[in-house]
Amino acid sequence: MPIAIEITDRSGTRELEVEADAFWIGGPKSGCDVVLDLPGVVGRVLEVARDERGRLRVRAEPGLPFPIRCATGSVGARFENCLDGDVLNVGPALVKLRPRADAGAAAVAEIDPAAFGPAAGSPVGAWYRTFMEMADHLEGLKSSEQMAQAAMAAILGATGADRVHVLLDLDDGDQSFFLARPEDRRAFRVSRSLVEQARQNGRVVHVPVASSDPVARTFHSVRSEGISAAVAMPIQALGKNLGVMYADCTRDGATLTAEDLQRVAFCSRILATALGNRVLVRSLLDRDAVASASHIALETRSPACAEFVKRVRLYASADYTVLLRGETGTGKEVVARALHQLSRRAKGPFVPVNCAAIPEQLMESMLFGHEKGSFTGAQQARRGHFEEAHGGTIFLDEIGDMALELQAKILRVLQDRVVVPIGGRRQVRVDVRIVAATHQDLEGMVRGGRFREDLYYRLRELEILLPPLRERLEDLRPLATRFLAEAADELGYGEVPALSAEAETRLVENPWRGNIRELRHVVKGAALRAGGGPVLPTHLDLDRVALRAGPADQGAGGEATVAEGTWKERLEAQEREALQRTLAAANGNLTRAAELFGVPRTTYREKLVRHGLLEA
Repeated sequence: MPIAIEITDRSGTRELEVEADAFWIGGPKSGCDVVLDLPGVVGRVLEVARDERGRLRVRAEPGLPFPIRCATGSVGARFENCLDGDVLNVGPALVKLRPRADAGAAAVAEIDPAAFGPAAGSPVGAWYRTFMEMADHLEGLKSSEQMAQAAMAAILGATGADRVHVLLDLDDGDQSFFLARPEDRRAFRVSRSLVEQARQNGRVVHVPVASSDPVARTFHSVRSEGISAAVAMPIQALGKNLGVMYADCTRDGATLTAEDLQRVAFCSRILATALGNRVLVRSLLDRDAVASASHIALETRSPACAEFVKRVRLYASADYTVLLRGETGTGKEVVARALHQLSRRAKGPFVPVNCAAIPEQLMESMLFGHEKGSFTGAQQARRGHFEEAHGGTIFLDEIGDMALELQAKILRVLQDRVVVPIGGRRQVRVDVRIVAATHQDLEGMVRGGRFREDLYYRLRELEILLPPLRERLEDLRPLATRFLAEAADELGYGEVPALSAEAETRLVENPWRGNIRELRHVVKGAALRAGGGPVLPTHLDLDRVALRAGPADQGAGGEATVAEGTWKERLEAQEREALQRTLAAANGNLTRAAELFGVPRTTYREKLVRHGLLEA
């Protein structure tokens, strides 16, 4: 049976057929059966194969300069099932695959519209009627709960599943819905491992027979609940995940076939469309409605934050470059995402780049890309982060750690919005907004010749200063409560642990040199130690070794005194103090500071991250 392929690329739209059961799709001169017009790609891209049951499966060639995506997620180097008629995004091209009936089959007669209602008792009749009722029902619903209930009822009516669970991650909060045969809406225990795989990776997880799956049969929930088969998949709309659809069987020997998987996927897609329309309508009616990360970043009870929140809302609408300044852990990337999601570029990509985490010799290639053969190991062309951010926002974190030579090239991008890949002559025009961040004294670095003055003024078109946590203690409890909710979800607690008054007092008294990031780590660790119960002071793993950095705390010999503790704690405190001193002596230059400390730069940076002195 031939496979019909519809291709849309730079050369237009065309259709063709391939008779083989396995073939490759690739660029020009690749020798593949199907050729795409892909800029900068000449080799193999995607392999298509039909298994013994006639299902289409696809896998991507490793090391491609772009991701390959389908409706169920990204396509990796291992074969994945491809739903009939699914459209794959292959870089800038669209590829639609569908098995075609044999050429010798009888011609299809003209169909009377009345024939669309299958006869009662026919194999197709039950699920067809169920899906049509679901589609008609969803049209008049406005509540996400009603939509989820309609989709779950359709899955139970059209598949062999015994139970269905829908988890929604919407702007108005997480919502969980359950439905089991017959009409039982009480919560039940699902395979959290399968749900999290679909939620975090955006991939379909199908376990047709749990007892024969070497991984799924080891899950505690599968054994304790008697789950014999399961499927989990993301609910995707408007370019993001809105939640997870989960279904399973608990009857002995029951399975979920490939046809069941397709029907669950169909219901998930209809639900996603309905939810997406609901979200879109709400955003049109309320222009202040933004994505979760944005409104979380701008929620505050502190007067100290009023100015920075005002600036974020004001600056988001412009395309000017923004420089975010603040201590480590104050949430600069979260604010950068809020600027992006509140802007006209919200539908475009947001590409974060940590300039301190990438070695200097690789930074240029990562930012601007490279051509094939431009240096040892460059086996194929690669797009840089600026090209990946085209139409969106690029976030340059820790811009102060960037080498002077690279600063000059960043300046050119700021001026001309043009990048030149390593080893190439072509100029690639990029439409990006640049948001940069640093915790360093850029003015001092400019005076010391370690940061270009012209770049400094280019980056400071607009500036936002983020206050440290110790200056916004009014937000400490709301932040701690949010982090406890995150921990409860990750650890599978039924309820969010309460924060005792004594524990809150201890949190308020802590200096929080690591700011919000340190608070998150402390609170999540406390939730784990509390085991789902109230968080008490004994559950807080706060630093018992206090470094006094102020002049008033210096001893007679000019050395900072260290609180009493174990030898390990004293050594940790001394190392942290030495890190702070060398970093200050080098004016924030990690390479110079590592030399003063006497270790390689990578080791020095790892120590800074471990002590909360540098963002990971």
